[in-house]
Amino acid sequence: MSGVNLFIPPNDWQTPANQMVSTKLRFGKQGGRLAYHLEQSFKPGEVTPDVAHQIGVELAKELFGDKYEVVVATHTDKDHIHSHIILNSVSFVDGSKFHQPNAMYYDRIRKLSDQLCARYGLSIIKEAKSHKYESYPAQHHKKPQPSPTVHSIMYQDIDRAIDAAAGLNDFYRILTQMGYRVKREGKYPAIAPQGHGFFRLYKFKDGYTEEDIRNRIAEKNQDRRPRQQNPRQVYGVWKNQEEHRAYQKRYTGYYARRYDRRSLNATYLHYRYMLVSIRRQTYPRYPSIEQRKALAKLEKYSQEARLLVHNKIQTGKELSAYQVSLGERIHELHKERWYLKRDLQKNPTWEERQVIEQKISGINQRLKPLYRERSLCKDIAERCTSVTAAVDREKEIAQRQLGRERGDELWTTQQRQ
Repeated sequence: MSGVNLFIPPNDWQTPANQMVSTKLRFGKQGGRLAYHLEQSFKPGEVTPDVAHQIGVELAKELFGDKYEVVVATHTDKDHIHSHIILNSVSFVDGSKFHQPNAMYYDRIRKLSDQLCARYGLSIIKEAKSHKYESYPAQHHKKPQPSPTVHSIMYQDIDRAIDAAAGLNDFYRILTQMGYRVKREGKYPAIAPQGHGFFRLYKFKDGYTEEDIRNRIAEKNQDRRPRQQNPRQVYGVWKNQEEHRAYQKRYTGYYARRYDRRSLNATYLHYRYMLVSIRRQTYPRYPSIEQRKALAKLEKYSQEARLLVHNKIQTGKELSAYQVSLGERIHELHKERWYLKRDLQKNPTWEERQVIEQKISGINQRLKPLYRERSLCKDIAERCTSVTAAVDREKEIAQRQLGRERGDELWTTQQRQ
C-alpha cells in the first residue's frame, strides 16, 4: 500500500478522505488530532504546476510516505503556485499516531524542502525568521494591542513608578503604594498586581527586568534638566493628606449627588463618568487591573450612551422597539441591494453597470452605521443589568463615604465649639 496518492482526479476529494477514515477505524483511533497540514510555496513565475507538484510529492514521500497516508494538492489560484500536503495522523502500518516536535520544521522539513528546490534550480529563502523561543510578554506586546492585557498594564505601572522613584528601593515602595505585592527575597524578584499571582521580573520584556529598571532609574537621575512645573501625578502618591481628601471628597460627592434618575441613558452616562474619572486619575485609591481593563471599553460605552440619549431611549422596552425598527431598515436596504446585484447578472452596458455599482456602494455606506448601532443595541441589552449594578454599587459606596465625612466634620465642629 502506497503512502502517497500521486494521481487523484481534481474533484475526487472523497476517495483519500475515506481511505484515511478507514485507517482510523481499523485501529480504533478516531479522536484527537485528525490530520496535519503543510504548505509549500514557490516564487511567482519560477516553476510550472507539474514541477511544483512533483517536488511536493517527493517531499511528502521522503518525510512520511513509508508509514503515513499523504495527499498532495497543487494550487494555481494565486500568483504564487503552492502545494498543500495533508497527512493522516494515524499510521496505516501500525496505527501509531504522528507527533511533530517543535524543532522538526527547521531540523527536517525546511531543510529537505530547500534541498529539493535547490536540486530543481529554484530559489530558496536564505535568511529564515528566528525561531528562538520568546516569552509571553515578548510575543504579545511587540505591537499595540487592541485591548489591554495584564502585562501591558503592569508595564505602564512600572513606567509610572520609575518616573517617580529615586532608587530601586523607592521603586518597590511606590509599587506597594499602587496596590502591588512585592517579593524580593529569593533568587528572582517578583511583583503581584491586585487579583493576580506573582510575576517574576526576569521574564519581562527588555526594559522591564530588575536590572533594566535599575538602569532606567539611574539614567533618569543623571538627567539634570529642570523639573516640570506640574510633574505627572502617580496613582497612590499624594503630595499631602489635604490633597488626598480633596480628591476623595470631589469623587464621592459626585456619586452621592448626581444622576438619581433610573432611566437607561442616565445610568450609562453615570457609568461612563465613572470610567473617565478613573482614567483621569481622580480616583482616591489605585484602580485594579480589572478596572483598567474596563477602560478599554470606554469608547464603546460612550457610543452606547450617545445612542441612548440621541434616540431618547429610557427603558428596556423602548430599546427593544428601536432594535426592531433598526432591523426593518437593514432588511429594506438588503432587499434593495439584492435586486441591484441581480441586475448586474443581466449583462448591462458599461454605463449601466457603473450606475448600479455606484448605487450598491451607496447602500453599503448607509448600512455601516446601522450595523454599528445594531451591535451597540445588542451589547446594551446584554449589559444593562451589570452596568446598573455597577453604578448602584459605586453610588452606595460613595454615599457611605460621604456620610462618614459629614459625620467627622460635624464632630470636629462640635469639638471646636
